[in-house]
Amino acid sequence: MSKLFSRVSLTADNGSTDEYLCPGMPDTEEQITDTDGYCDFIEDNPDAESITVDVEHYLYGEGESENADEDDIAEFEKRGEDFLNSDEVDYLDYNRFIIPTGDEGFSLEEMT
Repeated sequence: MSKLFSRVSLTADNGSTDEYLCPGMPDTEEQITDTDGYCDFIEDNPDAESITVDVEHYLYGEGESENADEDDIAEFEKRGEDFLNSDEVDYLDYNRFIIPTGDEGFSLEEMT
């Protein structure tokens, strides 16, 4: 069984950055804002007016795929940055979007 997961990179307009792994392939504002990593980032950056989100999607293993779970993510994180560059992991896709933290709505900037 293969596992789908993503590396999420957050950049606030105040210059603050963070990065974390999460299950599945989030590609909408709602899917990102529901993650603990995003909530922690917003809490640490209350002055941010917008957050740029870069998401890289990966597949680990072979066979039929399913979303990684929290235990899988914890194991992947233990293996460090080299894990993403290993032969066991396939890069699938990338997207970028901006989440305004005010009432301006949601802006999507697809990157290929």
